[in-house]
Amino acid sequence: MPFSVRYNAELQAIETSFSGLITEDDIQAQMLVSCQTAAEHKTSSAIVNVTDATLRISITFIYNLPELCETMGAKRPIRLALINLNEQNSDLIGFYQLVSQNRGWNVEIFSDVEQAKTWLMS
Repeated sequence: MPFSVRYNAELQAIETSFSGLITEDDIQAQMLVSCQTAAEHKTSSAIVNVTDATLRISITFIYNLPELCETMGAKRPIRLALINLNEQNSDLIGFYQLVSQNRGWNVEIFSDVEQAKTWLMS
């Protein structure tokens, strides 16, 4: 599995890390696990690290991700910290941030893990 999902009690958030080549099927599988874990712990905050991943997903898929996530059970208000140090992913991650913010989600991109955690807890 090219991702790991766990509940981080300190952050009170779902923590996900991706690695390797990531497809749309991988993201859908991760979202299902993340939404189930979030429901169990009653949180709508998450921190996702895509630094070690190479995203192979379409713009159309990214555009539909917020709606898909809500269909899978994500509850508002959603607060998401994205960590990306991989320049190959920058355009896709930036587009995802824009699409999500346009739908009322609070999504920020970070290049520093500690800054992401600080923002998530603020």
